[in-house]
Amino acid sequence: MPAPDWAAVRAEYEAGGAAGTLPEIAARHGIAPTALRARAAAEQWTRGSRTRRVNRRSIITRLFRLLDGQIAQLESQMTKTGEKEVAVLGKLASTLEKLIEIDNAEPRRAEPRVESEEMKELRHRLAQRIAQLKRS
Repeated sequence: MPAPDWAAVRAEYEAGGAAGTLPEIAARHGIAPTALRARAAAEQWTRGSRTRRVNRRSIITRLFRLLDGQIAQLESQMTKTGEKEVAVLGKLASTLEKLIEIDNAEPRRAEPRVESEEMKELRHRLAQRIAQLKRS
């Protein structure tokens, strides 16, 4: 018997209830339901009907906090300004710009969106540090 097409099995598994029950999917591919469950668990497949929605606002907020922590850590460890430090700050600046772009791309609500104080402070600190590096 040929080996099952695990990519096809996974696609059906992740499609959720539309593809049928686990025993039905397993039968179509000539595998045992326990083998399907074991493979799905080992490779962390998610069943379509159980997939939860991602809270974009929460993720963006967490990424801003993470970026803020990285900047604070870099500031505390930086003893001299060299090419490496400038490169790291440049990368952090581009990451911040990308986060702002993603944040602004969110569907608009009825009320106008106002930049959070946390985001303003992070932008200000990063701009100050880049300006300081340019003067050095």
